Amino acid sequence: MAFITNDIIPLNRTEFGYAAIEGLAAGVMQPYILRFNAPLDEALVRRVLRQLVSNYPKLRAMLEAGPHRYHFRVLPDNHVVDQLFDLAFQVDAHIDVDDPVVLEAWHRRMLNEVVPLERGIGMRVRFVPHPERAVILFAVPHIFGDGMTMLNLVNQIVRGLNGLPMEPMAIEAPSMLGSVAPEHWWQWPRQVWRSRQHKVAEARLLKQLNVQQIPRRHSPNFSTTGLRHHPVPTGTKAMRQAARKLGVSMNTFQVAAIAQTFLEQAPNDPKAAAVIRISVNLRRYYPESAGHGPLWGNHVGAFLVIERDPRKPLLERVRSVDALTKEGLARFTRREMCWTYLLEELMPWLGRTLVGYVGVQMKRNDRFPKISGHATSIGDVSSVINPPDVPVRIDRFMPSVASVAPLPGLVETDGQLFIPLSWQLAETSFEDVDDFLRRLDKTFERMVAEADLLPPPPAKA
Repeated sequence: MAFITNDIIPLNRTEFGYAAIEGLAAGVMQPYILRFNAPLDEALVRRVLRQLVSNYPKLRAMLEAGPHRYHFRVLPDNHVVDQLFDLAFQVDAHIDVDDPVVLEAWHRRMLNEVVPLERGIGMRVRFVPHPERAVILFAVPHIFGDGMTMLNLVNQIVRGLNGLPMEPMAIEAPSMLGSVAPEHWWQWPRQVWRSRQHKVAEARLLKQLNVQQIPRRHSPNFSTTGLRHHPVPTGTKAMRQAARKLGVSMNTFQVAAIAQTFLEQAPNDPKAAAVIRISVNLRRYYPESAGHGPLWGNHVGAFLVIERDPRKPLLERVRSVDALTKEGLARFTRREMCWTYLLEELMPWLGRTLVGYVGVQMKRNDRFPKISGHATSIGDVSSVINPPDVPVRIDRFMPSVASVAPLPGLVETDGQLFIPLSWQLAETSFEDVDDFLRRLDKTFERMVAEADLLPPPPAKA
């Protein structure tokens, strides 16, 4: 494990990519709305968030140029960090936390905020005092950590607000290669070849298909990111029962609904396809022999679910998505995703200017991979973000992240599914996104109704 021995932290390949496009894509922010079940004292909130900066040194890191490549430099935890924190923490007492339109607009402003990473303290905090349910908007640039990092940070905030000790977080800087590379040297030729075969076959298939998308018009430049907080009318209890009858997970059921909604845009097109990118937590794939710990930072992979044929019946559709998802995950287990990631490991050697130039040209020439959307399921996170048996808890949790492609998040709280969906506003209008979400609601309703007609699953022995 590559722990830092001084104040320099190397960037892994994903973080280097973020450094190269930072500014070009405005900023890749992760703002999370945390609504609590109680009022909060401003001084306490400020003290807890400042302690978080001390405990997690990456939050006080700055992006710095080295002689050959960029790296993070952790700032000393002193009066300079105090000054930067004072700018990062603000009180927004005027926000009406009970007005969903106001809350969504407030969230979107932070999603589009540009933070100077070269100065340090990329974190941003907005606090809304309330006599019954205080709200914190907690935002961290993606370059400092992924969704798993964010969930752990939110858990630490809740611990601090309840007077529990906040755990110090060691900085690790391991390569992501260990999560995708074959464990033994003699496995490399076979696994690289299989990974390459899959990539070529996938590219050939995609060229033959009509990928369904929310209507978009190409924009040569990045502009702003749109955001919708969308509550799904169908309850998660009914969805969970339907998924159980169909013999699939809740995540698969929801991804199948998204795919079905896209495919119904072209009911008579045999070449129509819904292409959904699925995020994968690479922490699960490091070998035990490597001795890796929590792996703070960015450790995310992805694979494509390519679902076809708009005429498939419900049961066949859900089982097809389930099989495609399991196969995608199995390729990580078998180390058959290494071709793509081995090439990406070369990214830091190309330099920030060249990687940024490639990003500009891909955007200008509309060469980013054509997908329907990037679905990321967070699930019911109540027990993850809230320590057990604490009086002050988060009762509404709304994550978001800036994205090049439409990104519907899937998050459950109190038996309701919320879909915070972000997208490039220069390419797709609010009206077209709202239309897609309305159709998705109807798909969920119809899938639950059709599953209700199925016989109950056999009882386990």
